[in-house]
Amino acid sequence: MRPVSSSHIRWQRIAQLVLAFAFLMGGTLPAFANETVHVVKPGETLSQIAEAYGTTVNVLRSLNNLGDVDFVWYGQQLIVESDETPLPRESTVVQTIAYYQVQPGDTLTGIANAYGIGLAHLVELNRISPAGRLYSGQTLAVPARDIGAPRSDVELSNLPVHIVQAGEHVGIIAGLYGISVDALVRTNGLADPSLIVPGQKLRIPPVTAESVEPAAPAYHHHTTFPTTTEKWIDVDLSEQRVVAYEGTTQVNAFIISSGLPGTPTVTGTFRIWAKVPVQDMYGGNRAAGNYYYLEDVPWVQYFYADYAFHGTTWHANFGRPASRGCINMSPADAEWLFDWAAPEAPDAGWLFSDGDNPGTLVVVHE
Repeated sequence: MRPVSSSHIRWQRIAQLVLAFAFLMGGTLPAFANETVHVVKPGETLSQIAEAYGTTVNVLRSLNNLGDVDFVWYGQQLIVESDETPLPRESTVVQTIAYYQVQPGDTLTGIANAYGIGLAHLVELNRISPAGRLYSGQTLAVPARDIGAPRSDVELSNLPVHIVQAGEHVGIIAGLYGISVDALVRTNGLADPSLIVPGQKLRIPPVTAESVEPAAPAYHHHTTFPTTTEKWIDVDLSEQRVVAYEGTTQVNAFIISSGLPGTPTVTGTFRIWAKVPVQDMYGGNRAAGNYYYLEDVPWVQYFYADYAFHGTTWHANFGRPASRGCINMSPADAEWLFDWAAPEAPDAGWLFSDGDNPGTLVVVHE
C-alpha cells in the first residue's frame, strides 16, 4: 500500500470542513444527480413553482422541510424533484388559512390583534422575525375569520363566477371585486387558498358589510412642515416612501428601499451636500464576506456623510428595506429627484452645495 501524503490528508480535511460548513449554512451544496433544484425568481410563489414542475405544494414542502404557508424568497434554492420523494406530510395547522396584504402603517402586533392571535403565532405562521420591518403590499398568512355559514349550492349557483388567470392569487381576485379575502375563501370553501390554479372557477360573494375588507390606513399627511417656502424631501422609513415638497405642497412621491436592519438608514434633518450623475460604489470587507462593487450607479445625491439617494439597477424590490443605508430608487425616479433637488444639477461631474447654492432640505424619520 502506498503511503498517503501529508498534502493529500490536508486536502481531505479541507474538503470535510467545507462539507460541514455547507451543512451548517443550510445545505447550499449543489444538487446531486438524483435531485433537481429550482432557484426562486422575484415574485414567484410555492404554488406557481409546483405547477411549473408538475408537482404539488405539499410535495415541495416535504422535500424542503417548509412550513404550511405559500412563502418563498428570491434566490432560495428548492428541491423540486428527487429519486426519494417523500410522501406529503400532514399539515400541523388545523385552522383555515387566509391571506392579508399589508397596508401602510400596519404593524405585526396590530395585525395579530385584528385576527385575535398572539404575535408569536403570527410570526411562526409566516416564519418571519418579530423584529422585521413590514412593507406595503407584503402578503401574510393569517387565520381565516368566520364570516358566517357556507352558502348552499342553490345560493352559489346565483353568484357570478371568476375564472382564475395565470399569476392571480386570492388577494388579487378579492381586490378586483372589492371584497375581503376571507369572504372569497369562505364562499368557495378553499381549504388552502394558496393552491388555486389558472382556469379554476371561483364564486364571487356580493359586497356587504361583512364581506368588505376593512378600510386600510392611508399614507400619513403632514400637519406641520419644516419649511413653508422652500423645497424639501420627506423620507418615511415606515412607509418606504419619499415625498418631494415645495413648501406645503406635495409635488411627487416615490416608493423606495431604505437600509436593512443591520445597516439602517440614518434619521434626522439634513441637506444634500454633494451630487454626481453617475458613480462607482464599493465598500464592505472581503474577509467578512460583505464586500461589494457597483459600477455606474446613477443619479447620486449625498445628504449625510455617505448616505445618498441613488438609482438602483441591481434590484427592483422597492417598498421594503434592501440597502446598506442609502435610499434606493428606480433610475427614473432617482433622475427626477436629481434634476429637481438643489444644488442645481451639473452637466457632468461632481457638484457641492455652498452658501450661494445650498442643498435641498431632507427629513428622514420612522
